[in-house]
Amino acid sequence: MTIIKNKAQQVKIIAIMLITMILVNLLQPLDAMAASLQLDETGYNYTGISFTNGMKLENKVIWNMKMDGKDVFCVDSGAPANTESGYNPESYMSDKKDLLSKIAYYGFTQTDQSYKEFATTQLLIWEVLGEQLEWTSLPNYWSDREVILAKVKKHDAQPSWDKQTITLIEGQELVLDDTNKVADWLSITNNTTGISVTKDGNKLKLKADKNAKSGELGFTKVPDTAIGTSIIYNKANRQSLVDFHLQDAGNASLKVNVKKLGGMRIKKIDEKTKQALPNTTIKFEYNNTFKEVVTNDNGVAELQGIPEGTEVRVSELLAPTKYHNLGESQIIVIKANENIELTFNNSEQVGTVSLAKTGEAFGIDMPNNHYSLADAVYGIYDTTDTRVGELITDEMGQAESASLPLGTYYLLEEKAPLGYLLNEEKVPFEIEYAGQDVAITNTQVHTVDVEQKGTAKLIKEDAETGNTPQGKATLDGAIYELYRAADDSLVDTVTIENGQAQVENLTLDNYYWLEKQAPTGYQLDVKKHVFDLVYNKEEVTASETVTVKEKVIKEKIKVIKCDEDIKEPIKNNPATFKLKDMQTGAFIEHDGKSEFTTDKEGEFTTKNLPYGDYELMEIIAPTNYQVMNMPTKITIDGTHEGIVEVKILNTEIPKPLPKKSTPDKMEPVKALKVTESKPLPLLGDNGGIALLLVGLGLIITSMSMYWSTHKKQKK
Repeated sequence: MTIIKNKAQQVKIIAIMLITMILVNLLQPLDAMAASLQLDETGYNYTGISFTNGMKLENKVIWNMKMDGKDVFCVDSGAPANTESGYNPESYMSDKKDLLSKIAYYGFTQTDQSYKEFATTQLLIWEVLGEQLEWTSLPNYWSDREVILAKVKKHDAQPSWDKQTITLIEGQELVLDDTNKVADWLSITNNTTGISVTKDGNKLKLKADKNAKSGELGFTKVPDTAIGTSIIYNKANRQSLVDFHLQDAGNASLKVNVKKLGGMRIKKIDEKTKQALPNTTIKFEYNNTFKEVVTNDNGVAELQGIPEGTEVRVSELLAPTKYHNLGESQIIVIKANENIELTFNNSEQVGTVSLAKTGEAFGIDMPNNHYSLADAVYGIYDTTDTRVGELITDEMGQAESASLPLGTYYLLEEKAPLGYLLNEEKVPFEIEYAGQDVAITNTQVHTVDVEQKGTAKLIKEDAETGNTPQGKATLDGAIYELYRAADDSLVDTVTIENGQAQVENLTLDNYYWLEKQAPTGYQLDVKKHVFDLVYNKEEVTASETVTVKEKVIKEKIKVIKCDEDIKEPIKNNPATFKLKDMQTGAFIEHDGKSEFTTDKEGEFTTKNLPYGDYELMEIIAPTNYQVMNMPTKITIDGTHEGIVEVKILNTEIPKPLPKKSTPDKMEPVKALKVTESKPLPLLGDNGGIALLLVGLGLIITSMSMYWSTHKKQKK
């Protein structure tokens, strides 16, 4: 039977497995119709606020996502994503598609495609879409981010010679220097000129031989494989994922006009920068004729179609605006089928700016070492807001710049001198052309800076309790005087309110506070509280806060328990008291208890107590003494030389006198009538119990005497 049951179970298991396999095969074609997502951890996390739903994403994992094996990037950080199928592809449409595709290409596609580069690219895509990134575990994310954005910017930039037309003479080699610094990315894709094209970094070298012709050169920044349509993969309640492709290849073109006529080509360049100088008038003299040619945008002046062997004198007639004419001249012999190239240098006329800086209040005479006109730093900016130089003032507030190109500039103070507010206003000036015969010109500028003033703040606190005064004392009402330390001159007088006081609009200097009148309950502070009101370059107003710790007036309370009749201390018979702080309503503690007990001498002494009113209450009188019910008012005000002595008088409880008995007749014992009224004891008082025990003792004693006498009479 057991064998049969086992076989039956095996048959069931096999049947279940077959059914499962059939269902998997039936469902598989449905899944294959849609794309499948595979997630892998990159090992990096981030914290930010989602741009889709505004939720804060705390320490979230950055996943590497592949859709059917292709790397895709999330454009919906607020939705979840899982390894699953069912994603539907379509063309990605977004006004940021072009930027995002470039970020994906330069941040990931063009790299070795590590998890770090994927995570960096993903975070940057989210930021562009509006994600508020607060933190990431990615090392060097911010610097890597800037590198990617710089590459995107470079992709969008074109070489400085893009879509220009240049003239190239047969046999001549022309070097185009791309001032936009993007030519090093270019690969040539089209050459209809037959000229030789080589590239050295950002320099494009062009050379035409006898077979060269006019035409066009085409260039591209990225391969054709990087161009395509970006696809977005969508699924309900899941992240939208995009497979990015570039929309443009960053193409550039250059038209070349090849000249085969003999002649010469004069190039005018800046002597220092080697940049081409247009608008220079070049004079060609040959065969008793002359011709004036102005250099073009490339700084070139050409003379074509000149017979072989002709001597041509070339000279600079008129320098371009802003340049100094050096008067350079050369003689050239024209050669057949050649175009001779000459380069003339020009020095650009330069200028300097001189700055004279003064203070609004002090001019150039500083009141103390907290102020100085030296070491102010001014940036020199051109019209594109590019920093091109700086000025640093001397002790007299003067400075002169290095040589600057002619043009319009402005000074902007970047670091104020000691004791002065930073002047954020632009100071415009212009270095104007003074004619081609002048090498250096000068412009003068004057600026006025505002001295920084300060606020001295005084905070008064209790030396033990901080901003909470002790007892009945108060921190307010103290009068302080502010003095200048250099000459002990009085600057101002203030009264403490709400624990503090301040003096504003002070010259930066050394000062000290001195208390003139102490507040109620505190000792007079005779110490000079010295401070330095120093320059604060980060704030408009300098400030310095001094906190003084004051000592409250304190005294001890000595209580002596005395007999009211003899006025002597009640010794070896303790009494118990409570001492209430009338300011707080709390009882003063002694050895961890809220009660005080007199010692064998009939007295006790409290610890030092702060200025204020107190109330002493007797709760347990000495044995056989009445409790003193009226509380005793005590004031600590510093007039008792450190100890307030209080004598508490107690009245002894009267003792009852027994009556004499006679042998003939015994009167029954009568209860002693107590006419004295006695107040109820305080909570915890044992006086009532003591009286009750004394009364019971008297009654028992009287009864015993009575019965003893009565028995003797019977005998």
